[in-house]
Amino acid sequence: MEIVSPAGGVGRLPSSQHWDALGSRRLYTSRWVSLDLVTVAPPGREPYDHHVVRVPDAVGVVLVHPEHGVLLLHRHRFITGTTGLEIPAGGVDEGETVEEAAAREVLEETGWTLRTVTRMFSCSPSDGVSDQRFHFVLGTAGERAGDPVDAHESSSRVWVSRDRLSGLIEEGRVPGALSTVALLHALHFGLI
Repeated sequence: MEIVSPAGGVGRLPSSQHWDALGSRRLYTSRWVSLDLVTVAPPGREPYDHHVVRVPDAVGVVLVHPEHGVLLLHRHRFITGTTGLEIPAGGVDEGETVEEAAAREVLEETGWTLRTVTRMFSCSPSDGVSDQRFHFVLGTAGERAGDPVDAHESSSRVWVSRDRLSGLIEEGRVPGALSTVALLHALHFGLI
């Protein structure tokens, strides 16, 4: 493997070699996830079958209140056996914009409305096995509309000051990568 360090930096990287998808077969499907077996041909190699998890797009919201800080959910994730803090997040329904999904998820999970929504960035959290795109937004809290409809999704909700966020991440209190990435992005670029 050749390590390239072009004089012009990342702007002068050589073109990437593309893998060809030769066909696909659906192994499983549900409302939440599908599993495909894709025959893929990497450059210079024989084709082989690769599992691809198909998951609808999702949105994550860094919810900020000028007096309270950032609202985080405290919850347990049975899949990884972890408990910690995370941003409100959920799927983007068919026909729904990212902004609409953000407002719906925040209201359902926290009981707060959104005053403003600004897209930060989008990324593929697990692009070696999944096609899911995660869209991160910065939201300004509006009014407290009542109790969360999906209160079962978290044991509690807590406002955290901006100054405390880095420490919580460093202490491992924000175990999910998506929440960690969104919070670090907002901190790094001075959005909160």
